[in-house]
Amino acid sequence: MKPRLFQYSVLAAGIVTALGITSANAAKSTAESTPTIDNIATATYSIAGIEQNPVQSNKVTVNITQSAAFSLVAKNDDGDLTDDYNKGLAVTPKGVVTFNHTLTNSGNVQDTYTLSLSQGGNIPGNPQGNGAYDLANSNVTYVIYNADGTQKSTTTVTGTEFQNRTVSLQPNEYVDISIAAKTSDNVGGDTQNLTLTAVSTFFSTADDTKATLTNINNSTTKVPVFKITSKPNSTLNLNDPTSKVTYTITIRNDERAAYTTTANNIVVFDNLPVGLRLAEQPNLSVSNNATITAGTNGAGTGFEQDSVRVTLLNLAPGQEATITFDVQKDAEEQLANPKSTVSHTVLNLDLGNGQVIYDTTDPLDSNQNTDNFYPSTDDSEVIDGTANNGVGGDLASPLVANQRAVNIESPSNKEIPTTTTAGTQVTQTAVIKNTGQETEGDQAGEIKFTITEGANDKIAQVDGSVLIVYDADNNPATPNATYSVIRNGNGDYDLSTATPVNGAPAWTGMAPNSTVTIQYQVASTGAAIGSTESTTVTLVVGGQDAPSVGDRSVQNTTTVKGLGLVKEQALNTSCSATATLTFTQSPVAAKPGDCIVYKITAFNQFANTDSRFSFDNVLVNDTTDRFNNKAVVLDSSTTPAYAIKLDNVANATAMPANNTYNATNDGSAISGTVTTLAPQKYAAMVFAVKINPDGSTTP
Repeated sequence: MKPRLFQYSVLAAGIVTALGITSANAAKSTAESTPTIDNIATATYSIAGIEQNPVQSNKVTVNITQSAAFSLVAKNDDGDLTDDYNKGLAVTPKGVVTFNHTLTNSGNVQDTYTLSLSQGGNIPGNPQGNGAYDLANSNVTYVIYNADGTQKSTTTVTGTEFQNRTVSLQPNEYVDISIAAKTSDNVGGDTQNLTLTAVSTFFSTADDTKATLTNINNSTTKVPVFKITSKPNSTLNLNDPTSKVTYTITIRNDERAAYTTTANNIVVFDNLPVGLRLAEQPNLSVSNNATITAGTNGAGTGFEQDSVRVTLLNLAPGQEATITFDVQKDAEEQLANPKSTVSHTVLNLDLGNGQVIYDTTDPLDSNQNTDNFYPSTDDSEVIDGTANNGVGGDLASPLVANQRAVNIESPSNKEIPTTTTAGTQVTQTAVIKNTGQETEGDQAGEIKFTITEGANDKIAQVDGSVLIVYDADNNPATPNATYSVIRNGNGDYDLSTATPVNGAPAWTGMAPNSTVTIQYQVASTGAAIGSTESTTVTLVVGGQDAPSVGDRSVQNTTTVKGLGLVKEQALNTSCSATATLTFTQSPVAAKPGDCIVYKITAFNQFANTDSRFSFDNVLVNDTTDRFNNKAVVLDSSTTPAYAIKLDNVANATAMPANNTYNATNDGSAISGTVTTLAPQKYAAMVFAVKINPDGSTTP
């Protein structure tokens, strides 16, 4: 290379590469002098043995012209041939950048040069540089060439050993200096300067102001910075062993970092946590012509494939790669946290010189070393699914696994009067039970129920009467909470719309192992005793991963109850008060003069669990007009004697022992009033008549 030379300046830089550029700026020093050689001859002689005076010749003079010059050329192609620097070269963190220089003795005298390296150096208009070089681990190779371009010698030393290194050059000899400079503690965006100094021995004596030439080398730290995003597309249904979730992982070379550069041969790993495995058909996919393979490097201990590995991935700044694969529950393992299982992605990039970026979405991974490569403000991790918009911000959204199980149970059977008031309506119930692992009914459409009436139009559900009673822990010592729910336009009651009643807390859904008791009121209007109404309560389960098993409906029955009244008769041919009587509801054959004993039994049909249905002032009445002119009622004044009695009895076959309730015959009816008849209790009234003799109107 024949550099274009300029007059000496403080620093001149040139840019020359091995790609054929043949001009460069050179830092140059020149000096000329004209030393002389004066030569005078002398002679001595003797005459006749006598020494004569010495003889001196005339002086002859030779004038010598000396020309000294040297240059220091910066030869890297940095895109600017008009300055004196190697600047803007790219280097990785703790990487190696090579700076090239040529020192030439362009004078006609031999000269010796002292070479040194120093940290820093000012480049006008450019950053001073905040990084440094590790000279002990840098190498300097200098090759000395003869004037004809043939190699004379080559030497390689460390940057430390290079300090104050001397080389001697004959006229037109030159030395190529290659500095493989290793950076120290630099991260993306850092700049670092390194100064090469050459000091001429000749000029140090002849003109010290021209004795020193310098080149300043500058590098900028470039390193890819990655934004990793990992997201599952849905929840995982643990009730369905075939349930699959698709993970999408994106790797972006984040162009928002000004220092980023192209990354080649990126390696990406995703090792699934315990409890997850690749699906039977994992549908592995990767973009950007990279390669993806399945493996068994996940955290599980089974033999199923539970990891993916992507290789040969290249990304320029602003480019993004997409990786997808399907996972399912590993049947042999448990998920440690089904509600928030995070599968972390790891990225490795070998930068050379022993520097490997280990970037991961896991903030707790001790192997992560991005602090060695990026500024502290870049690269962060979010694992709760919220956005991460930071430069190099990584995001791992948690996988939610649902194990839902809901059923309806405990139908109720209630008894109702023929006609109700507000106080005698009955409450039918059904119980929704959450036997799964998820909160239920906090989302719209997740847990609904319907109430469908049967065909008995005399018995009906009371509009607006539906309540739910929430038992969070099945602990009788813990109070339950009551809420109202309103039927929507589709006829559904949605638990998510529950409104607190009587100071209950806001509805937040059914916790696992909790229950909700549905309550609704039923009224009757003129219903026949013994008639029934069947009401169906149907559970409707929706939402994400809705379970398909479990009881979905119950049938509640409402039966009309009231006062049961049974009249029986017994033939007493002897009309004896001590006769053995057999009561029947069937017809009996009697003759004139026989006696008939009547028994009327009143029974409260309601179950004894509901005290509302005790009957008060029960009038038992049997009019005499049915047998006037055919028989007469016997009483204690009649012979044979037979008293009228009305009393509580133990059961349907028992006879009253006394006339506790003062039943009487007023000539038109035999009657008496039972003060109170509790549920499942009996009262009976008995009296006797004697059939008139033939043609007689009296006994």
